[in-house]
Amino acid sequence: MISPTGRPWLDELAAATEQFRAVIAAAEHDQEALASSVAACPGWDLRDLAVHLGRTHLWAAQILDGADPRNRPQDEPAPEEPLPAWYGRTAERIRKALAEAGPDKPCWTLVKEQRNALFWQRRQVHETVVHLWDAHHALGRSTEITPALAYDGVAEVAEVMYPRMLRAQRVQPLPKQLVLTATDLSAEPVRIGDAGETLAVRAPAGKLLLLVWQRIPCSPQYGAPEAQELISQSLVP
Repeated sequence: MISPTGRPWLDELAAATEQFRAVIAAAEHDQEALASSVAACPGWDLRDLAVHLGRTHLWAAQILDGADPRNRPQDEPAPEEPLPAWYGRTAERIRKALAEAGPDKPCWTLVKEQRNALFWQRRQVHETVVHLWDAHHALGRSTEITPALAYDGVAEVAEVMYPRMLRAQRVQPLPKQLVLTATDLSAEPVRIGDAGETLAVRAPAGKLLLLVWQRIPCSPQYGAPEAQELISQSLVP
């Protein structure tokens, strides 16, 4: 199936996972680099981030095979296995599992409204893209996220992540609806919450994605103080 960029989701996943593997490979022989702190994940370093993402790939692959989603993989590289090689194997496994499943295979997902493998194509891409940003940021590098892909990630927060947080009672409903508009795309705003009153947030799509995933702070240039406060709350796990 095709992503908002015009490329198949599986092509997006292949590109994102390979970029992540390449970042880890570049840092592999530098212990200081692998020990770089991941600001958005307190207590994690770059190695922890790679293991987490690899386990997330394995978890989704197990779900596609019919496993109980409550059983989270605890795999990690063997002492003699390079971290990039281990991560590459996990990425290959999820790509192969998704390709074999096809988009319509029934499976458990995070939302009842879409119980098929296409959900995991999209989810694995956005998981990887956000953590790829984390990896670059941990190493003091900057990286750009394709606007159309970033904006779909914002939509996923509105459609999947925030409602899931509400169902789990991890957050209270937003007192005002957040209306997020990408200033670098011609697209309808993404709305988070269903309150009658609204608050506007305007920024480039990549910034919006990083804002809703709490990777960067909201600043006055993106919205009023109340909007900044609400978008800084936990909209995602």
